[in-house]
Amino acid sequence: MTATVLKLNVAKLPALNRVDEVARELMSRIRSGELTPPMRLPSELTMAQQFGVSRTVIREAIARLKNEGLVTTRQGSGAFVRDWRTASLHLDPEISRSLESVLFIAELRKGIEAEAAALAAERRSRKELTAIQQALELVSATTRARGDSARADMNFHRIIAAASHNPYYTAILDYLSQFLLQALRVSRGNEALREDYARQVEGEHLDIVDAIRRKDSSAARLAAQIHMDQARIRIGKAGREIWSKKGKRLTAPLVPPAMLSPAPARKKRAK
Repeated sequence: MTATVLKLNVAKLPALNRVDEVARELMSRIRSGELTPPMRLPSELTMAQQFGVSRTVIREAIARLKNEGLVTTRQGSGAFVRDWRTASLHLDPEISRSLESVLFIAELRKGIEAEAAALAAERRSRKELTAIQQALELVSATTRARGDSARADMNFHRIIAAASHNPYYTAILDYLSQFLLQALRVSRGNEALREDYARQVEGEHLDIVDAIRRKDSSAARLAAQIHMDQARIRIGKAGREIWSKKGKRLTAPLVPPAMLSPAPARKKRAK
C-alpha cells in the first residue's frame, strides 16, 4: 500500500511547551482517526514551518509519538502512522500532572487492587504472607522515619499482587503506579503531619493483611476497595489544600488539544 503524505493545517504555537503542544496535537489527530496508518507525516522542515517551531522541537515530538507506539520511523523516509490500537498500552505521561486524571487512575486501580487482594487471600503461600507482613512493617517504619513511604506503599501492594499468582496484575500495577507515585508522596506528606491520617492508612493496610492471613477473599476484596476509596479522598484533599494554602498547584491541569485553524499571515520569526 502506498503511504499517503499529508499537509497539516495548523496555527503556529506559542513559545512555551512547544514540544508538548506539537506532540499532543499529533497524538490527538492520530487517536481520533484523522491520521490513519500508513500515512506519512510531513518532513521535519515542513512541520516546523507549519507549527512555527524549530526542527529540534519537531524531532523531539516525533520521538514522543514513537515512544507511545503511535508512529514508526524509517531511515531516509520519515515518520509513518502505525496501527497503534494493536500496540502496547500507552497512557499520556501528562496524566501525572493533572489531579483529576490522577484520581481517575486511582479509581481504575481500585478494581485491580481489590481482585488482586482477593486472589492473594485464596492463593498465597506461607512465605508470601510473611513477605506481605514484612512489606507492611516497612511502610510503617518508613512513615515513622519520614522516609519515602509512598514507594514503600507501592511495594506493599505489588507484593500482594504477586501473591495472586497472576503476573498480569503486577505488570499493570507497575505501569499505573508511575502515574500515582508523586500524588501519593504529596498525600503521605500530609499524613506525616496528621497522625490521624497515618493511623487511618495503617488500619486499612492491617485490614487487608488480616483478610489475606485468614484466606478470606471477600474480606480482602472489600478491605482493598475501602483502602483505595480512602486513598482517592486523601489525594484529592491534599491537592486542594496545597492549591489553597500555597497559592500554587500540586499538578498542572491537562491542556486540551488546541483547535487548529489555518495559520494567520505573519512575519517569519528568527529560528
